[in-house]
Amino acid sequence: MGDDQNITLTIDGQPVVTTQGKTVLEAALDAGITIPNLCYDPKLEPYGGCRLCIVKIDGLRGLPTACTTRAADGMVVHSEVEEVMRVRRMTMELLISDHPAG
Repeated sequence: MGDDQNITLTIDGQPVVTTQGKTVLEAALDAGITIPNLCYDPKLEPYGGCRLCIVKIDGLRGLPTACTTRAADGMVVHSEVEEVMRVRRMTMELLISDHPAG
């Protein structure tokens, strides 16, 4: 069946059906789930530069970016747990520190 095969993952407790080959961020956006991001553009190849779309995925170490991680059948994704929110806050503070109000 190629890339047209549907898969189901869970994002923040919500079952999400998406097409195989999509990223976690694309699956979330298609399902109306907001995962913060700055550098994502559907016309460009994702590269995870802003690091704001980090998520926690059961069974994986670290906090991968949702824009570069391919969704997988049975994947369980957490975008609003304390660890993720803490790292996002630190990342945003670093981004803002480079751009003081002028």
